[in-house]
Amino acid sequence: MELCVNSKKEESFENPISVELVKTKSEMFFSNGYLPDWFLIEVLSRLPVKCVFRYKSVSKRWRFLISATSFASLYISRASLLTPWTILANTLCVNMKIGSFLAQSFLPDLVSDNWLHSRFSMVHFPNMVGSSEVGEGCNVVGVSDGLVLYDCGVGEEVSDYHIYNAMTGCCVAIPRTCTRFDDVSTGFITKSEGGSLTSYKVVRLDCQFGESYVLKFEVFSSETGRWRRVVVYMDVAIEVVWLRRPVALNGKLHWIDRRHGILVFNPFDDFNQCHVIGLPGDIDEQCIDARNNGRSVLFDVHQGRLRYVEASVVSVYPFGFSGISVWVLDEYDSSSWTLQHKVKIKDISFDDILISKALNGIIPTPIAFHPLDANIFYLGFGDTIVSYNMKTLKLDALVDPADIRGTFQRNGRGSLRKTPCWSSAFLFTLPPWPISLPIKKRNSR
Repeated sequence: MELCVNSKKEESFENPISVELVKTKSEMFFSNGYLPDWFLIEVLSRLPVKCVFRYKSVSKRWRFLISATSFASLYISRASLLTPWTILANTLCVNMKIGSFLAQSFLPDLVSDNWLHSRFSMVHFPNMVGSSEVGEGCNVVGVSDGLVLYDCGVGEEVSDYHIYNAMTGCCVAIPRTCTRFDDVSTGFITKSEGGSLTSYKVVRLDCQFGESYVLKFEVFSSETGRWRRVVVYMDVAIEVVWLRRPVALNGKLHWIDRRHGILVFNPFDDFNQCHVIGLPGDIDEQCIDARNNGRSVLFDVHQGRLRYVEASVVSVYPFGFSGISVWVLDEYDSSSWTLQHKVKIKDISFDDILISKALNGIIPTPIAFHPLDANIFYLGFGDTIVSYNMKTLKLDALVDPADIRGTFQRNGRGSLRKTPCWSSAFLFTLPPWPISLPIKKRNSR
């Protein structure tokens, strides 16, 4: 191996005092065209992540360099903070002709070409052998570290989970569940280090009808590869708002309870305990009662903190709601909330396309926060996806209603119901470096 560097420097000897400093010109070449490892790493770490993963197939040496934990750490340290993201619909439609599941994505797409609409596209998922038949669908039930957990089970009693990496195409199946629950709320939580997935949990909560002092969980652990049953006895009666998915933060899962606040469960410990974080005292409790079931609220993690959004269902003629409020939890494990934003309906301005919907008494459904701009979050408003800006106090239509496809979902009794495709959508953000699944992939694309 030979590294040669030729330096050329222009100098004037007529007047040494007036010599101009000229940038050194360097030429670098390697003997026999061999590129040393350090040079390859420097070049590869500056390329888009999709290109990097394609170059794994160049040679065994390139694959070894790219797969190293040190390379992943270097790439993450140099990655831009503006990571790709989108809002992903919760229902996957099976299309056997294409040979994949299709998921609706409402904002700039991050894993496939956007060919339907400037703000609407399809994300391709692998077709698993033995899963749903043509015409049926699968539900996205969780996202974490750029991984998608979806359920191909028939109805909610039996679950058939798969984890998919949208960047690498790797897909793995999780063993079938052992327990039948009438209505299930599923949580997905991961732990990773250096670009590798160290462990993950899938948690199923039995959402019983009415209040109960006994909570029944089923937890799958990647370490053991098995499901285990967990029963937790509470001092207060719990009734989970099952329409809203659980939120992962600090290695724990959080559900909204109708009366007491936020139910917290840690699937990584063996204490089999839960505790409750109280909700803000001035919320509209009608939003999470049995009739509305959380349709007009959003509880999620935004920029590392728990936030709670509601579109109050108290109607103000001729509108169907009275305003929008946003709270932020001051400190984790406390019940102290700060009201970040509150606006009355009369102060909200509407995009022209939304005026008729507002006057028809439609109540907006909060969907997700903008991952970078703390002033913006997204809502479903009738058949339209809209954004709300807390600075301008305006609702803007983002997606043409003609492009949005409603979906049929099964309820707990096995019957189908028509729902908007954004009814339980997810903010889907890709990490700077794709998280590798420590399991042999099966039927990947």
